[in-house]
Amino acid sequence: MPAPQSSEITSFAKSALQSKGLQGENAPDLGEAIGETCGAALQLFMAQAMVMPGIPAAAPPPPGAGATAGPGQLAPPPAGGPGASLIEPIAAGFLSAKGIRGENAPDLAKVIAGAVAQGIQMFTAQVMVSPGIAISGFVTSAPGTLTGAAPQASAIEGVASGLCSGNKLQGENAPDLAGALGKAIADALAQLMQRALVAPGIPASPGATVGPGRLL
Repeated sequence: MPAPQSSEITSFAKSALQSKGLQGENAPDLGEAIGETCGAALQLFMAQAMVMPGIPAAAPPPPGAGATAGPGQLAPPPAGGPGASLIEPIAAGFLSAKGIRGENAPDLAKVIAGAVAQGIQMFTAQVMVSPGIAISGFVTSAPGTLTGAAPQASAIEGVASGLCSGNKLQGENAPDLAGALGKAIADALAQLMQRALVAPGIPASPGATVGPGRLL
């Protein structure tokens, strides 16, 4: 299943900005830039995401059939997803395209990119592959699901707040921006967790998976 589309995340971002009282003339453009950046970053994540080998399995020979018997882990960025340095030029491009080009625009791009990257990092740490994926002929033969908890808005907001302070975005609206980023990114990652599946085809031994897997 696909990651949330940029249009969906844009809706999350606009709603989050509005809920924090950020309703100036640039707010819709900022919401679109945040949504499109997050959408692009999640597409990159889906392309790079990696299920780590070593998921416990019960697939005795012959015929090497059974199922995974324990949870699996996702690889953290940079191997398993984009980092802030990869997302930052994407954010800068979307901000510019929406006419947000003031002297603080590069700092804003750093904050957005850092918050999105940290959200993805938290996702890979907190979300796991559910047990029970079918194995046939020492290869997983059905899609798997994810379990655990997507990052909370408050955790991402704390990161965004620190990024605002570290990147000279310290005006009266900075806490509201951090809160809006936290909510929008958390909502997007919650949607991703509901939709993402583990692709079949992970090689397995009688006792564990022996190769990496991908999300779809």
